Amino acid sequence: MKKILVMGGGEFHDYTGCCEVMARQLRALPGHEVEVAVNDLDRLRRGAIDNYDAVVFYWTKDHLTAEQKQGLLSWCAEKGRFIGVHCAATAFRDCPEYEAMLGGRFRKHPPYREYFVTVDMKHPAMKYFENVTPPEEWKNWAVHECKVTDEQFLTRYDTRVNVAAHAAFNGRLWPVVWTKSWGAGKVCYLALGHDVKACDNDFFRHLLYAGIAWVESDEPEPVDDSPFIF
Repeated sequence: MKKILVMGGGEFHDYTGCCEVMARQLRALPGHEVEVAVNDLDRLRRGAIDNYDAVVFYWTKDHLTAEQKQGLLSWCAEKGRFIGVHCAATAFRDCPEYEAMLGGRFRKHPPYREYFVTVDMKHPAMKYFENVTPPEEWKNWAVHECKVTDEQFLTRYDTRVNVAAHAAFNGRLWPVVWTKSWGAGKVCYLALGHDVKACDNDFFRHLLYAGIAWVESDEPEPVDDSPFIF
């Protein structure tokens, strides 16, 4: 039985509602036990976080104590499976080590609106992405695009992350899902999920499932071993 801790808190976002939605979705996965913790960063300390196989993290801003930071970073580097969702990219701005573990940092966002997300089915994590029934008015599902209504996060990110989904804004593609390693651990970031409505739909749910399945798998992160071109 895999144990997942869904953690939420901070200054903004409906972290209680969003965490409850994600916990309900994850409890539908066979072989998983799910617990929710709200506004309790001490769950990141070693001895507490060691009780879990994976952490789904939905947190805005705030600060880590030295013990909380060391607990999270060392747990993930040794064995942890960490899934950051939406506002996780805003958390702990005074902690560059957290940003390095996650793989990026929130910069800004355009207005909450409808936009399209494209899933990169070449990313190995996306073999876990199940077909989702698209909206009736959207006919281009063959290329794994879906219209979402959400707050699009534009992030500063490590170019070594493996982008698994993206969305366009102002003539540029921005990552929506990425994966990376952290020591022996694995990390996935899902930028969707501003509110309960944005979390409580099939597209979000199946991206979350794919992220969980990928970080729980023994498959290594893909590495770009192509030669440098000068």
